[in-house]
Amino acid sequence: MIQVPIRSVPTPDSIQLVLPEAIERWRDLYFQDLGQKVVAFVAFATFLYYLARFAQRQISTNIEDINRRHTLRKAVSYGFSILLLLFAVALFAESLTGVGAVLALLVAGVALALQDVLRSVVGWIYISSRSGIEVGSRIEVGGVMGDVIDIGVLKTTLMEVGGPLVYGRQSTGRLVTLPNYRLLSDTVLGSNVWNPFVWQEVQLTVPFQSDWRRAEEILRSIADEMHEEIAHDLRSGFARLERRYAFKYPTLTPIVYVSLGTSGVDLTLRFLTHVRRRRGSVDRVTREVLARFAEEPNVRIEYATYRVYRHGEEGEVGARTGEE
Repeated sequence: MIQVPIRSVPTPDSIQLVLPEAIERWRDLYFQDLGQKVVAFVAFATFLYYLARFAQRQISTNIEDINRRHTLRKAVSYGFSILLLLFAVALFAESLTGVGAVLALLVAGVALALQDVLRSVVGWIYISSRSGIEVGSRIEVGGVMGDVIDIGVLKTTLMEVGGPLVYGRQSTGRLVTLPNYRLLSDTVLGSNVWNPFVWQEVQLTVPFQSDWRRAEEILRSIADEMHEEIAHDLRSGFARLERRYAFKYPTLTPIVYVSLGTSGVDLTLRFLTHVRRRRGSVDRVTREVLARFAEEPNVRIEYATYRVYRHGEEGEVGARTGEE
């Protein structure tokens, strides 16, 4: 009669952590009791702490780009935390036997009570992958716009841009924290670090009797000068964008659109600029337009004029003018 050995099946209230044989031999050879394991864990944690401090200090000293420096420091912090967790599992694996039911109930309770926290962790995994959101990106979520300055496991921190405190899309100085799950559930508008260029428009009106063709030439020459300064970065940024997504921009050069307005010819200059320099770009175009139009006798900007009369009095009493 042949006897077949029957392997014991772990009961539902136990956990069997299967580690590589080499790790188990190493653990059993050097650490015989719980006290030795605790001492080893504390020593290893201290070693990792100072090693992480040294690595982050080297990154801060040798990396000049602030966004890359911040990202590398966070990666070092996360990496050493994972190493410490793996070391703890390898060291105390035997101590976890027999607590399966307790851990299962604990995990179920935590998952139920901390749904938003778990969703934020999933959001962090999404952001850390190929989401296009990095430190330095400008995003808008739920009406809040800002530049990403930190991406944590549970929340993303923005430096607020625009809003009720300032005119134009410039920093307000306030910090805004968003739970990471908002970046999954809400609509996110943003520009990434490797292609931070957006379209900007400047519109003005010249009278019908003015030389609108000359005005168009001036606008185009101003935009061409600004375009040459960023042409290389534009081409490389949009090339990466086109390799990543299924689209292609027809043109990256500035263009002036002409249309008929109620009081003259409307000229709309459309050009690409850095997302953080939109207000500065509009300011530059406006100053150049005012200076160059002043040198052209046949070109001027249209503005509204109206007259005010008092009831019962003859003749013109006053006149007011205002720019559109």
